[in-house]
Amino acid sequence: MKALLLIPLIVLSWSLSAMAAGGVQGTVVLDSQRPPAVDAGYKPKTVKPIEGEEPGVAIVWLETSTGDYPQTRTGEVVKIQQRGYQFRPSLVALQKGASAEFPNGDDEFHNVFSYSKIRRFDLGRFRKNEPSPRIQFDKAGLVKIYCEIHQHMRCRVLVLDTPWFAVTDAQGRFKISGVPAGSYQIKALLPSEKTVQGQVTVTEGKTASAQLSR
Repeated sequence: MKALLLIPLIVLSWSLSAMAAGGVQGTVVLDSQRPPAVDAGYKPKTVKPIEGEEPGVAIVWLETSTGDYPQTRTGEVVKIQQRGYQFRPSLVALQKGASAEFPNGDDEFHNVFSYSKIRRFDLGRFRKNEPSPRIQFDKAGLVKIYCEIHQHMRCRVLVLDTPWFAVTDAQGRFKISGVPAGSYQIKALLPSEKTVQGQVTVTEGKTASAQLSR
């Protein structure tokens, strides 16, 4: 009975915290993006020219000392387009329990797969505008995604326990809203896949500033 009573109290606590929320904004000093890992002598054969990759960006997120988080973003479904023979966006953040789809916008087959331990899948080959299966990510960690046909294509999905995260712009600027007042560890996954971190304190109704660099 005590356990059953505890769940509504936790939900109420997070709801009251959200009403007194603040935020964090700032910048991350971005480093160089890692080149795709391809076989020596790889020469892609495509119907149309390969478009350039997106600029390198970072994912910024907040962690509590207790590891307790509201499940406010677990129902999100993100569409990761395959367009111009690239994944767009190529860096995605999700809360654990959220899902992604991979619609094909190119005039030939793609085959999206991942061998990452926390989420293995293989969607098989599918054509332009053919429905993409929905993949749910139920474990936290970094999932590396590729195309079996076009080896240069890559995508990174960072699955997080926390709902407080944001993707920076190409200048490293970010803003995270709806954060309850308190002290947090702030972390960033850089384009090189290295991580930097710091500390930040959020005050009710205010936006804290943070800068992260290696």
